[in-house]
Amino acid sequence: MKKATITLTIICLVMTNIALTQIVPDAGPDRVVCTGFFGMDTIAIGGSPSATGGTPPYTYTWEAEYTLIIGSHTFNFSASDFLNDTTLANPEIIHAIGDTICFKLTITDAQGLTAIDSTSICFNYFGTHLGNIQYTINQGDSVFLSGWQNVSGGFPPYEYLWQPNHGLADSTSLNFWAKPQYSVAYYMTLTDSAGCVVTGAPVYFVNVQPVLVDEHENQISLVKVYPNPVKNFLNIQISPKMQGDFTLRLFLSNGKLIEEKRFPGNEYKMDLSNYPDGVYIYEIHDNKGFSEQGRVVVK
Repeated sequence: MKKATITLTIICLVMTNIALTQIVPDAGPDRVVCTGFFGMDTIAIGGSPSATGGTPPYTYTWEAEYTLIIGSHTFNFSASDFLNDTTLANPEIIHAIGDTICFKLTITDAQGLTAIDSTSICFNYFGTHLGNIQYTINQGDSVFLSGWQNVSGGFPPYEYLWQPNHGLADSTSLNFWAKPQYSVAYYMTLTDSAGCVVTGAPVYFVNVQPVLVDEHENQISLVKVYPNPVKNFLNIQISPKMQGDFTLRLFLSNGKLIEEKRFPGNEYKMDLSNYPDGVYIYEIHDNKGFSEQGRVVVK
């Protein structure tokens, strides 16, 4: 009888320890969200999982406070302004407001015990524009391209990459010599120290004129895009002089990349019937350095 009493006491102690297991909350690591005219990264905050220990099921509550002052106006924001659902274990960030936001996660288990953790989300903003510079050189000449870029923002130091890498002495600098053999437009991809990557629209247009009179046909565009204006389907024909796979990139007038299609052969038909009326910029290039740009009107 005495032995049975001891055994029962041990079992009760074990059950008590299980019920009082500490909750371990995890709001996830601090993150940087890349955002700008081109859109915003879709990320979910919270750990994997966001809660362990305690007694499931858990209740999740996300909180945040941010005040934005513009002139004489004050705007107050809470977690619901940033997240798709403040009661999920891993909610998604849907709006970028301000710079660095601290999100607090409160975990409540089935026994009513609570635990708190927090994470900081930094919104990394970028801007871009459609400004460009045009140069005209004779075939065989070089031109120094300097001091012009159409992507800004982010956290320095930056890495630069100019494309296509045709006729470039250095494609990783803001100042470089170009000696293209045919007309080309160079666009820049910027990578900042937080790992955000942004590509702008073409910014340097270098027009190459042939030196010899009998080479006048080189001045003719190698790409035919019609009809323009277009209502439904845009037809693209590339000269048979060019062989291989091609990539079509379509930009809004504000520089935002909205479409990128790779296609084999020298003909492609693109459906623009669902696009709003307006002016769009297209770029067609291959991996050998060929690139040609233009504007098309959807009407």
